[in-house]
Amino acid sequence: MISNKKISIISYIILGVFAFFINYWTASRGVFPIDTFLHFDSAVRISNEELPIRDFWIVHGLFVDYMQLLFFKIFGVNWKAYVIHGSTFNSIIALFSYKIFKEFNIESLHAFLLSICVATLAYPVSGTPFLDLHSAFISLFAMYFLLLYIKNNKYFYICISIILLGLAFFSKQVPTGYFILFVSLFLLFYSYQIKSFKPLYFSFFSTILFLVILAFYLLLTQTNLQDFFLQLFIFPGEIAKNRQETYLLNLTNTFFNIKFIHLFLVPIILIIIYKLFKKNFIKSKDFYYFLIIFFFSTAMIYHQIYTKNQIFIFFLIPILCAFLIYFSKDIVIYNKKFLTYFIIIICILITFKYHLRFNEQRKFHELVNTNIDNAIEINFEKDFFSGLKWITPNFKNPKKELEIIESFYLLVKKDKSKKMIITQYSFFSSLLDEKFYSPSRTYDNISYPSLNNVNYQIYKEFFKKNITKNKIDNIYIFFTSSNWLEKDTLNHLVFNYLPNNCYKLINLSKYVRKIVLNKCDYLLSKNEIN
Repeated sequence: MISNKKISIISYIILGVFAFFINYWTASRGVFPIDTFLHFDSAVRISNEELPIRDFWIVHGLFVDYMQLLFFKIFGVNWKAYVIHGSTFNSIIALFSYKIFKEFNIESLHAFLLSICVATLAYPVSGTPFLDLHSAFISLFAMYFLLLYIKNNKYFYICISIILLGLAFFSKQVPTGYFILFVSLFLLFYSYQIKSFKPLYFSFFSTILFLVILAFYLLLTQTNLQDFFLQLFIFPGEIAKNRQETYLLNLTNTFFNIKFIHLFLVPIILIIIYKLFKKNFIKSKDFYYFLIIFFFSTAMIYHQIYTKNQIFIFFLIPILCAFLIYFSKDIVIYNKKFLTYFIIIICILITFKYHLRFNEQRKFHELVNTNIDNAIEINFEKDFFSGLKWITPNFKNPKKELEIIESFYLLVKKDKSKKMIITQYSFFSSLLDEKFYSPSRTYDNISYPSLNNVNYQIYKEFFKKNITKNKIDNIYIFFTSSNWLEKDTLNHLVFNYLPNNCYKLINLSKYVRKIVLNKCDYLLSKNEIN
């Protein structure tokens, strides 16, 4: 007979391997360039002493960039190292979830099956490092440690939870920001209930420790405090406000799009309402567990409602399923064992449904209407992209798109001048091992201030500084969508930030514009003018 300990070890190994490889497999099945390669070049730029905030504009993702840098340092700068990052994260998510489920007395088999579901629905929706997912899952780890604190009364867990929330926030401000607010309210309530300020003391200490470390980072990197607040707080706040003002809130957005999450969350709420009639339940650990789980789920749902990204929070389903089983443990139900298996089977079926939609069809990366079977390997720089099957929503023929990319690759490779590249294919700096001094990490309609924004002048100076400091001769603009090369978009990308007498525009192809910079007074340093 195999001992329970050996079975547990084998379960952990199987789960970890499954979680790693399902993400590894999914990640290389097509790409959505602007999202897929979001942290590729930016991580390499850090290793080349080009730092986020200081040297290129960001609005989020600071911690994700540094995490990716770590994986590049270990595994080399290539596609596989990029995918290993997301895959490792997925393994940690699955293993930690399994540990928590068992801590809450979920039967081993049930915990294992639900953790397999978590592994299927967690990072594989993206596969590659993505800021929303890092923010959500590091917040999930923070939630787990908060549960462990309540369960074991070890204040060390609070400290870990607070530090994790800080890292999650600097992955992306939301959904973590919402959860931080909820955690603050919870700790105030909990301290009041137990008649002790210790949870607040340890939370405060951990917050101060995190802020001290952050202050040292800003000092060591010579990051301007004003730029730090502008890029990570003020300007993102403006983006969020605009999104909320223009978003149409309706039943579809709030319920039908995430109905299966509610399928498990609502029964939990009903069980807790039922238990509230019991004496002193509000002072029980189960009530505190519920508040933490409810607040976390609410933060995720609220973020999902207002984000314009694809839905990624279906990982909540198996987690809520596990806690539905836990909260119903002392509820008198006829044939509870059958009901438990029924709930788990429903969860597995839902997981399979979303596996098909997000992992097979790659919905998160807009590949639902694309035949992924047409994906092909990359011919140039095979070692760099080894393992990636290329196809995007932009081209029905991936070979055509790769030919366009290769053509641009060869063009900039031949050009030995000081160059700046503006593109959504954020891997050329890594691919060519060359600095291309892009002023922004991301190029879309909202990631940096445009002409009508109150911070326009600041970004204009930031753009100028990037050119003058690095003595840029040419700017290349490369987009495979013609919409991005129209006049209004080109203005948004470059021309709003440069006087007309400072450049000459050359139309190199349908997809490439070259801007040759002149030595105008605007682009001369003070020393050069004198």
